[in-house]
Amino acid sequence: MKTGSIILKLVDTRYLNDFIKYGELHFGSTQTYRDIENLGGNVGIGDKDEGVFRPRFEYSGYFSNESSKGLPKEMAFRFPANIFCVTQLRPEIETANIIRYDVIRNLYDSLMSDTNYPKTIVAFQDFNIVSSRIKKELGTFSGLGPFKHLESPVHYVDTRKMAEKAQNIAKKESVYEGVPIGLGSILAANFVKDKKFSGEYEYRFALFPNAGDSRRLRRHHDNIRIGNLESQAIIIGSLNDLMKEVKVFFDVK
Repeated sequence: MKTGSIILKLVDTRYLNDFIKYGELHFGSTQTYRDIENLGGNVGIGDKDEGVFRPRFEYSGYFSNESSKGLPKEMAFRFPANIFCVTQLRPEIETANIIRYDVIRNLYDSLMSDTNYPKTIVAFQDFNIVSSRIKKELGTFSGLGPFKHLESPVHYVDTRKMAEKAQNIAKKESVYEGVPIGLGSILAANFVKDKKFSGEYEYRFALFPNAGDSRRLRRHHDNIRIGNLESQAIIIGSLNDLMKEVKVFFDVK
């Protein structure tokens, strides 16, 4: 792989042919992922907090109890998004500069741990090529509000600091260029997660669809096609396959 990091995608085996032959990528809606857990419990890919920013706040007690009656104990901001995720492991960021064998083994075991559906791990020859195709296709959508789409690694932080982190990344990181600072809740909802999920190593492409975009996506079952991926896709059938394809140095001590 030629991107300087390990990029993997977990593909439902039933749709592997379409993924490789047509570059068919599933951009699931955050609402769908919330519904999965809300209706079926904490199983599979459901997440009741997907695409939701829930800032924590407490009343200081300065005012009487009567004055705080009717005030919410929780607030939630939602910003509609359709997301496509890959796993990204970057030397010197998520790991030390030398990635140990056990890091790759644990990553493989984690990806394969969910047995709710048949899955195949796909790696990429050069994910920069795949990424450029994704962005080109997302550029054909109109988008909602001040931008069409964003891409970035997910940031994992203490939930009490999500708002602060979102504002900081909006100010400092070029991948968020064009996102008004005041819209930090959008980033907190879609690109900042509780640090307990840090082992997911997510990199996300998020499309923010307007009403017309949403209808277009629904017609294609929330799938977007970016073209044949046969020259880029590497099927990972085992841990040994992954070890052979990852072109990094391993400290096996």
